[in-house]
Amino acid sequence: IIGADLDLVEPELEGNEWLQDIRCQVRRLTGLTQDLIFLSRMEEEQGRQQFLPLPFSELVAEAAQAFQAVAKRQNKTLSVDVQPMLTLVGEEKSLVQLVSILLDNALKYSPEGGQIALRLSRQGKHLRLSVENTAEVLSKELLENMFDRFYRGDASRNSGQGGYGIGLSIAKAVVQAHRGKLSAAAKGTDRLVITALFPSA
Repeated sequence: IIGADLDLVEPELEGNEWLQDIRCQVRRLTGLTQDLIFLSRMEEEQGRQQFLPLPFSELVAEAAQAFQAVAKRQNKTLSVDVQPMLTLVGEEKSLVQLVSILLDNALKYSPEGGQIALRLSRQGKHLRLSVENTAEVLSKELLENMFDRFYRGDASRNSGQGGYGIGLSIAKAVVQAHRGKLSAAAKGTDRLVITALFPSA
């Protein structure tokens, strides 16, 4: 309703900076609302989703391809290593969102010239999806709480990134809905690795 009202008054006040700010905040609020609805749906429907066998390798590779241009614009490097022909029983839309959330998070919180690596492989009876990125801050608190809803972490994670601390909560809900496990760990002193383990089809 606010957006529709803006559409009506904007022609009369074209270029008004306050209107532009309101429109920006409406978009942010809409995004947050949609994320919360999605998270609530994932939690409420746990165990009741209609899952189908999916070409997981293709799904992950295609979702990652959309971030190559973003990485290039940010002067960062995104490498993708996907083992072919891996299948996962799941729900396509939420799995695409999982990959997008993990890559978006890695790009947002890696420093200038940072490196991001996405990998998908079979590991015993599991499929292992991981996203690794260079990071400036890797505190114990961050690693323990980063999947908590609305957790914002260290000051460096708050500086102009525009998030609400909900994305990784959605990622965790998606992984759990697929009977998997999501974890975060430091690799050395300057790399963060987020790993999702799924039971293979």
